[in-house]
Amino acid sequence: MGKKLTVYMIDGTEYGPRLSEIGNWVGKAIYSPRSSLIKILSRPECNNPGIYCLKGDPTDEAFAEKIYIGEAENIKTRLKQHLT
Repeated sequence: MGKKLTVYMIDGTEYGPRLSEIGNWVGKAIYSPRSSLIKILSRPECNNPGIYCLKGDPTDEAFAEKIYIGEAENIKTRLKQHLT
């Protein structure tokens, strides 16, 4: 049985933040470079449960292009914790 996957490129580029929705699931999936966190926190979709992937800046030695994957009941609340 198939599912519909919708991917929205928030800033219109393939390397920028993306929001994904799967069929009848209320949760959301967010992919974003860490540098774009502020931009996506203002989106209403972040108030939903879901999963998120944060990509490190490839020029920052601390992150070395690592991706952090997390899950939250409220994505916005959890992502704000990554800012501090």
